[in-house]
Formats: sequence, structure tokens, C-alpha cells
Amino acid sequence: MLCLEPDYLEKFICDGQRCGAQCCRLWTVFVDGETYEKYKGLPAAQGSEMLKRLVHGEEGQAPWAWDFGKEKICHFLQEDFLCGIQRQHGEEYLGSTCAIYPRKPVDIGGSFQMSLSLSCPLAAELALFRDTPVEFKWRERDASRPSFWQEIACQKGEEGVAASCLLLQDTGLNILQLKMPLLEKLSALLAYLREADQAVEAGDFEKLLALSDDYSHGGGEREEGLSWELDEHFPGLRETLAVPESRNQHLKALHPIKTGEALPPLELMLENILVSEYFVELFPCTLDGTLRHNGRAFLALALLYREAIERAQGNASEIVYNINRISTLMGHDREWQETLSQNV
Repeated sequence: MLCLEPDYLEKFICDGQRCGAQCCRLWTVFVDGETYEKYKGLPAAQGSEMLKRLVHGEEGQAPWAWDFGKEKICHFLQEDFLCGIQRQHGEEYLGSTCAIYPRKPVDIGGSFQMSLSLSCPLAAELALFRDTPVEFKWRERDASRPSFWQEIACQKGEEGVAASCLLLQDTGLNILQLKMPLLEKLSALLAYLREADQAVEAGDFEKLLALSDDYSHGGGEREEGLSWELDEHFPGLRETLAVPESRNQHLKALHPIKTGEALPPLELMLENILVSEYFVELFPCTLDGTLRHNGRAFLALALLYREAIERAQGNASEIVYNINRISTLMGHDREWQETLSQNV
């Protein structure tokens, strides 16, 4: 099948020795039923070691999950930070979470997409440290692990919903990559989503097409009064988000990684983060509420990401770490995401 991906996904290599295998501790790691059956088919001495480390998974996720024990570390993580299961049996014996993460596979009405979560430091490094804007390319992929593809508007009768979602996503990405200052692009995005709400509410797809074409080429209105000051737009948001952040155990697994990459200009680095996050989190349709509401949440994310970069004071390792934290919260913490949504 053809799959739309950011260009840097092709360069991604999972390397636990570089990142310290951060995703192999303090996370819930699911194992699908097909892989479970493979473990049962192994010779007893090998398969029993894996089977006894499995517990029942969460409803709606997968039937099994690894029991990380009291230390909250995967039993099969070796001293060199590589996976013992993959080393002994091959990648096909990894459970779905391990085989897929940090990739995120999505099927929107039969249009397939694959992205990389910036909660992974090696993925964030690829998105951040480049001297050109992110490009999106169609590539051929096998439809592996089909139960772990997120399906959106894939049922009969939902073709219009899928077409609208794809159009809204594509237009937002086009706006974010226009040749103009990033703050102006964000103001155009908010104005577009406000007008798109009206077209969607009226069920006028032709109007939505016309709006999308206009804004994708730099036209349309602009949201007035935007600045890079978080407190000016969202007073108290930083303090409010600190509450769910303090309860997130995944953050304890994160730590800076060594990187020798040169820093690109701030505007380009931030643009590539935002383009990546818009794609991976399926904006502007990821949160409950209007498209405009999603745009407000995305603006808040943009301001938080900019603060995170500036706080690192030019230290590339700290930049990656700060980006990992926000992406972990946005992509993997429902409480943090809902708190953001409720306060924008």
C-alpha cells in the first residue's frame, strides 16, 4: 500500500544504545495475540520465559502486556540496551508496541499515513536538526500489525468525513510551510480554522475547498494580536498543566541524549516541530470541540515548544529532552491533553 510519511521517517533507526532504551521502562508495552501465539510455538525452554512475563492487557488495546516488575524495566532489556527477544528471535517476535513505536500508523478512510512521535529522542533529533523544511512523501509499505492501525472514518457512509479530515490536515500543513514569518502562519491557521468551522457547520464542502485553496497559497484573513507570550494568550496555563505533568511516570524515563548535531535557525526548527506535531497528532481534529478550538490548543503547543527551545539556551541535547517531554505529555497522557483542551 502507499503511505504518506514525513521524509525523515525513512532515516529512523531504533538504537537503544544511543537513547538508553527509554521506552523499555516505565511504559505499558502491549503484545498482540498473533505474537503471543508465536511465543507459544517456540521450544518450551524459550517460549516459557516470555509467556511467564506476560499479564493481561488493557481493554481496547491488546490482550497482553509485559510485566515490567517492581523495577518497571523490561525483563528482556540487556545490559547493552538492546532487546534480547529481537536479538535471539528477530523483529517478527516483538509485540506490536515494540515493533511500531515511535511510529504511528493511521488509516483515514483508506488513506494511509505513518508518522514518528517526537516523544522518542531519536525521532525528535531527525525532525529538529535539519536545514530544510520537512517534506511529505508517499512510500510503499506492508500493512503489518493491522490491529494497531488507528482507523478514522473507515466505515461505509463516512467518505465525506474522511475527505474533510484529509483536506483540513493538508491545508494546515500547507499554511505552516508558507514562506512567511511563523507567527503570521499561525495567525493564518487560526483564521482558516475559524472559517472552516462555518463551512463544516453548513455542510458546504465546496466552500471548504475554496477556503483551503486560498489559505494554502497565502491568502485569507489573519488572526489579530498574536504574540510569542504564552501568558498573554493563556494566563495560568503553564501552572495548570504542571499538575498532570507532576503525575506522569513516563517522564521519569526520559533523559538527555548526546547529540553533535548543529542547531538550525530557531524559526526553521520550530516550524519543523510544529509541522511534525500537526501531522502525528492529527490536528485539527484531535481534540473534542471545534476546529477553532483545536487551533487554539495548537497555538498553546507552539508557544510551549518555543519556550522549551529557548530554555535550553542553545544546548542541542537539552532541546531534544525538552521537546521529548512536551510530546510525551501531548501524545501519551490523556489527563494532560484534556487539561490543555479545557484551558485554551
